[in-house]
Amino acid sequence: MRTVASLFGLVAMLWRLGTDWMTGLLAAACCAALGGCAPEEARLSDGFLRLYAQPHPTPADFFVCHGYGCAQTSRIGLRREEWRSVLAAFAPPAADAGEERRNVARAVALFEALVGARIGTSAHQRLSEHQTAVNVDADPTQLDCIDDAVNTWTYLTMFDGAGLLRHHRVGPLAYAGTVFTLDMRNTAVLVAKADGERFAVDASLVDARVPPPIVPLARWAREWPNIPAPAAQSHE
Repeated sequence: MRTVASLFGLVAMLWRLGTDWMTGLLAAACCAALGGCAPEEARLSDGFLRLYAQPHPTPADFFVCHGYGCAQTSRIGLRREEWRSVLAAFAPPAADAGEERRNVARAVALFEALVGARIGTSAHQRLSEHQTAVNVDADPTQLDCIDDAVNTWTYLTMFDGAGLLRHHRVGPLAYAGTVFTLDMRNTAVLVAKADGERFAVDASLVDARVPPPIVPLARWAREWPNIPAPAAQSHE
């Protein structure tokens, strides 16, 4: 009964997201069944952003999701010294896009630490391949890939608004997996200004306060969840 209730909840959530997200999932499932891959563009969606994100967040006033599937939201305002510590992660300005992505990863981890100290999510743990995409018992101290994707988009948007992103812009969220295989996942996305390449910024793959991996979106869709944290990665 718990599984049935979970699946009904998932269907209701997808209906609220609209037909674009559901169509993309079905297209990806059909491609997988035929042995092919959905094009990278088909993995993009702003559905969760329309549902849960604040369009114009600022360091002094923004919302974060937690408790699985954005079941809970908390309003946060950083103190000036906290925001200055985030700015320090980008100093000096990155000389190239790869260095900027590494700075972004450190700044996202710092943001999660600052937010976690306020709302009790400092000990949240990474998702694993053994967890299903459907969570029944919402734990307000934990985050799933929806929470992490929306929150990371919020942080990236604040970085961009402060002029900290010189080599990237913030894209919509991306998703992969299907309802049939229960491996759905979501991620925030950075887009390289030079060539338009998309990069997944997936904080759900690491524990709290650990810089998230930032890898090409196609690799994220193909290799998830076996993507190491930045310290273990070669330079992308």
